[in-house]
Amino acid sequence: MNGRWLLRCVSCVALVALAWTFAPAPGSAEPPLIRFGHGFAAEEQVWLMAARPDLTPGQGTKYRLKMIAFQGNPERFQAFLANELDAGTAPGLAVIFAVPQGLGIKIVAGISQEAAGKEWFSTTYMAKDDGKIKSVKDLKGGTVGIVGVKTATDLWARAAFLNAGLVPDRDVKVVPIAFPAMGAAVRSDKVTLGTFVEPFYSAERAKGGLRPLFTAVEAVGYDHELLDLWFGEKFLSVNPDVVRAFLADYVAVTRYYLAHQAEAKRDLHKAGFVRTPLEAYVQNADWKRDPAARVDVGSLKKLATLMHEKLGWLDKPVNAEQMVDLSYLPK
Repeated sequence: MNGRWLLRCVSCVALVALAWTFAPAPGSAEPPLIRFGHGFAAEEQVWLMAARPDLTPGQGTKYRLKMIAFQGNPERFQAFLANELDAGTAPGLAVIFAVPQGLGIKIVAGISQEAAGKEWFSTTYMAKDDGKIKSVKDLKGGTVGIVGVKTATDLWARAAFLNAGLVPDRDVKVVPIAFPAMGAAVRSDKVTLGTFVEPFYSAERAKGGLRPLFTAVEAVGYDHELLDLWFGEKFLSVNPDVVRAFLADYVAVTRYYLAHQAEAKRDLHKAGFVRTPLEAYVQNADWKRDPAARVDVGSLKKLATLMHEKLGWLDKPVNAEQMVDLSYLPK
């Protein structure tokens, strides 16, 4: 009897030891995954989180990050609605459009801004140097290349038309053209005026023959948000500490980028996020970026008013302030 009891005890101990051997170690469960949709311009510090994970101590321990590239905002938002994304980047203007239509997202941090000043780059509209366009008023009867209808590039163009006393769509037409093809479109007279961001702006200026007519800031008359970072409201409610850890890393990377811009750009180029010739990319002027990733909510309010009252893009006024929640940022 004692022998049988001893055999059972030994067997139990063996089973417990075996179970312990194959059981996950305490705290070894993988942290939550953030499926993040990004674009191809003005998002350097976002890309750097993937290119230099060593700058993000929370990555791999408090959250995992899966970066997914998208050509445009509609595709990003469609992926979110299909439950394929948890977060991403988008112009504040796009969020102002999307939230009233039922997209459950919140802007939680800023990425880049259109700002006046020689130290910053601002999206620039250029015409042929030897052409007849000397002022915005001269665009009457012409066409302007934008990236897409009801995008920020469209808004800036229309704001400039209105300021010059021109009626959009009647006096001046807009034509969707991809950024890489914008220079050729202006040079071949496909359009009278084109929209240029870096690195295409510097590349076209180096070729000669094109000159600036106005910038995005000049068009609307004030500094404003260009790109922002958003999270789905459901993800925010379920994983608040994960979002805080992500944003703590994001702010740290933003400050690193601002302090080591040339080195950071080289890392991004090496990682394949940028395909412009390296030295040209390193030397290009950059958009303004807030080191604390704060959002200029006041400028979003102004943009929402412009979209509703002047452009007629919104059926009713939108409360832009309710679309922003900065409480997840580091204090």
